[in-house]
Amino acid sequence: MKHFYPTQIRTATASLFWFLFFIITPNLLLAKNYHKLIKDVVVGMDSAQVIDMVGSPTHSYSVERLFYLKDQVVIVNDQVIDIRVKDRLKPTHKNDKKAKQTRPISMLRIGMKKEEVIATAGEPTLQEHGVDLYFSNRHRIELVNGQVRDVEMHIKKEMEILDWIRLNFSKGGLLFMNITLAFIMFGVALEIKVKHFKEIIKKPKSALVGVLSQFVALPALTFLLVLILKPTPSVALGMILVAACPGGNISNFISSLSKANIELSVSLTAFATLTAIVLTPLNFAFWGGLYSGTADMVIPIKIDVWEMMQTVFILLGIPIVAGTWFAYKFPETANKIVKPLRWFSLVAFMGFILAALASNFQFFLDYIHFILLIVFAHNLLALLTGFSLASLFRLPRPDRRTLTIETGIQNSGLGLVLIFNPNLFDGLGGMAFIAAWWGIWHILAGLGIASIFSRKPID
Repeated sequence: MKHFYPTQIRTATASLFWFLFFIITPNLLLAKNYHKLIKDVVVGMDSAQVIDMVGSPTHSYSVERLFYLKDQVVIVNDQVIDIRVKDRLKPTHKNDKKAKQTRPISMLRIGMKKEEVIATAGEPTLQEHGVDLYFSNRHRIELVNGQVRDVEMHIKKEMEILDWIRLNFSKGGLLFMNITLAFIMFGVALEIKVKHFKEIIKKPKSALVGVLSQFVALPALTFLLVLILKPTPSVALGMILVAACPGGNISNFISSLSKANIELSVSLTAFATLTAIVLTPLNFAFWGGLYSGTADMVIPIKIDVWEMMQTVFILLGIPIVAGTWFAYKFPETANKIVKPLRWFSLVAFMGFILAALASNFQFFLDYIHFILLIVFAHNLLALLTGFSLASLFRLPRPDRRTLTIETGIQNSGLGLVLIFNPNLFDGLGGMAFIAAWWGIWHILAGLGIASIFSRKPID
């Protein structure tokens, strides 16, 4: 740790930022003024005439279209890539019988398989094959039998589309995420000692303020932020779930770079991780239930507290118990591997996030801009919550730094695993986008905070 200097932190942060920048923004560089050319395209033209007039499309898809009256479901490679409705329509829950009788398309999600579409919404009124030509992401021409059937210009997708998306994750991918998270938490448990809990008893003030900041203040302030920003339901639920999660596994690493109180950081991580088995489901159930009861909730979500508790216990409880037992039984081995595991945990966590996005990367590129500022504001709120409460209670400066980091670095990996659980949220788009980008952004923010703190003297 002593050889890791602030300049290296800033360099690593800047490199990660520009790497992400060039991944997220390539579509912006493809912008082209097509609308003057496409406005002369009319229904009935053949594809050759379209290309002669407008030029080659930036991308195209051979599609299968399922029509439910005037609404259509667009399928590519047996997976729904778009849902096009003629009139504004809110998605609803698949068990809503009233919606099924009126607008069956409202129960469908981008990312579903064709057989699931038919099982959920019934047989379509019309089925056809065709081609969609895209000229940038803003203009689309639909072809049927090689001729233009429809032209749509200036397509503008709003944040509400995140409620329509269901990110797909294979059973193998979900198993990988579960194992990775369990291994990361096993590494965290190696640092948990009885002395850390004794430290909380001896000096309870900082620990109590930390628990208050993480499990009471942050969820409550997140709820207020949701009411102020008024995002779509799936995004709001993602924010509430992240706020209900315990501190992130890299918070101890960030604290060590920040010259913070490491013992307090490890103690808070240990306590938060253990109590999260109960507090995370209860916090989410309370604030999520309050949100769904007071806001314009268009996606009814059944919050199963007991299912969440069982899942969190398997993901956190078992690895923590195993790691604690290993450290007690083989202390010398645990001391040797704990530092390498910190670095491995950082790399594994990034792999964890990338694995979550891998099979849905195009969705991530297309829609990440909707939640960039939301996650930034939410993470800033978390950091300020920890720092403000620590300052309000006049804690020592190292403890202030620790509480800032512990509150601002959340275990969004746990949130992702819960979100992809088919018995809980089944990959609900807005929730997954929030948790995945949180997982990336809080590393950037954490390294940035560490860079600032490490240059400032403690006294």
